[in-house]
Amino acid sequence: MSQAEYDKVVSTFSSLGISFEAIEHEPARTSAEAAAARGGQVENGVKSLLVKVKRKEREFFTILNLPADKKLDWKKAKAVLQADDVRFASQDEVISQTGCEPGGVPPFGLANDLAILVDNKVLERETSEFNAGLKTKSVRLATADLKKAFDSVGVAYFDLSE
Repeated sequence: MSQAEYDKVVSTFSSLGISFEAIEHEPARTSAEAAAARGGQVENGVKSLLVKVKRKEREFFTILNLPADKKLDWKKAKAVLQADDVRFASQDEVISQTGCEPGGVPPFGLANDLAILVDNKVLERETSEFNAGLKTKSVRLATADLKKAFDSVGVAYFDLSE
C-alpha cells in the first residue's frame, strides 16, 4: 500500500522531465530507518506528516513536509494554519486520508485533495529523498527538481520546523 501513490509521484516527475533515482529497500517507517535503508543521510530526507487541524468548528487534514532531521514546531504550525488545535493523524486516519501506511506517505500526489505545506528548510538541501507511497520504495532527486514538482502541484512554503 500504496503503489498508486508511488505511480502518481513518478508520473509527476515524468510529466515535468525530472530525473530521479528509484530505490527499493527494506520496509522503513522512521526517517532514520529510511535513510539507512536508502544508504543516504537523514538530513536529505523529507518527512511527510499528516496532521488534523481544528479551526473554529471545522476540522480538516493537511500534509506538512519537513526535513527529516527536524521536528515540527507546533506553535508555528498552529499560527500558519490559523488553527485552534493541530495534532498528528492516527494510523487509521493516515491510511484513510492518504491510502498509505504511516512512513510511506509521499510529499505530494495524494489521492485525497489535501493542502500541502512545505517547510522552507527542505529547499536548503542539494538532494532530497523520501518514501513515495510505500515503506519499501523511495526516490532520490535534486531538491531544485523537487521544488519544480512541488510548484506544479501547488504547495505553500512556510517555516514549520524548530
